[in-house]
Amino acid sequence: MEETGKDPTELNFKTNITLAKVFDLELQYHSDKVNEICNEAREEEKNEQSIQKIDLAWKQQQFQISDYKKGNVLKGHVIKSPDDIKALLEENILLLTSLGASKFLGAVKARVKQWEHDLNTINDVIEQWLLVQRKWMYLELIFASDDIKSQLPEEAKKFAKTDVNYKKIMEQVTKNPNVLYCCVKSEAGRLNELKNIFAELEKCQKSLTSYLESKKMSFPRFYFISDEDLLQILGSSDPRSISPHLMKLFDNCKELAFTKNDKIIAGMSSDESESYEFDAPTKTEGAVEEWMTRVDVEMKKTLHIIAKKAVFYYAKEDRIEWIKGEKEK
Repeated sequence: MEETGKDPTELNFKTNITLAKVFDLELQYHSDKVNEICNEAREEEKNEQSIQKIDLAWKQQQFQISDYKKGNVLKGHVIKSPDDIKALLEENILLLTSLGASKFLGAVKARVKQWEHDLNTINDVIEQWLLVQRKWMYLELIFASDDIKSQLPEEAKKFAKTDVNYKKIMEQVTKNPNVLYCCVKSEAGRLNELKNIFAELEKCQKSLTSYLESKKMSFPRFYFISDEDLLQILGSSDPRSISPHLMKLFDNCKELAFTKNDKIIAGMSSDESESYEFDAPTKTEGAVEEWMTRVDVEMKKTLHIIAKKAVFYYAKEDRIEWIKGEKEK
């Protein structure tokens, strides 16, 4: 209206526009401005359609949830790999960056800013969520052991409390798996909630690490195996749980000879099936690091005795007979 020099009060585009009044504007003399306005309107419409596309995508996008089981026992729920969600995030963030640089942002500017905030929040929440989920799955397996609970009662209580909070979140997600709602619209403030849970899980893991370090200090050969292997040993009351890890703990010790309902270790054998009996069989009493220390000492002691006997009989017997018969001495 300013370009045509007409009174803007004479024409109401919402109620009384007619073709005659449009002709009165003499728009043919202002084609450049008309084209500019039309182009701006087209670009704004494209931007509006882009925002509507983002709106629709996140109304439909959902987390895929799966059961987390140990054997046949349901331990909780976990979110599946969110690769498709991350791909959509990346695509939409690039689109919003492009829209933000447009000079035709116009009426959708506020919505673009809001979506930039929401998508960045979704990205941060998912990254934090996966960290929490991995640590929870690792610690849940450990603190499910009654032996670990008895040895770390305070840490077990802390984990149990955190476990309840995490499972509560997963129950909510199972009921409403919409990504936008779970990450942004939920009343709890999902990101801070997950950060708090992660901090508590970190405390549990630090206590667990200190506990494992104390076991390694008591029996230094435990440094030769991973924390997962050590936890498997410590989490079992069965002395034979040490068996799969013997080749890592000792040089060429494949098996220990358990007797009397696994209460006594009478000897050992190598990977080549060579074996010897301990001079003094060792009891599997007390903590595993204690009786494994006794086994270690008895191995060396018995081998020392065998070596001394071999040296003693070497001078008294024929060499071939000595080699054949030493095993029976």
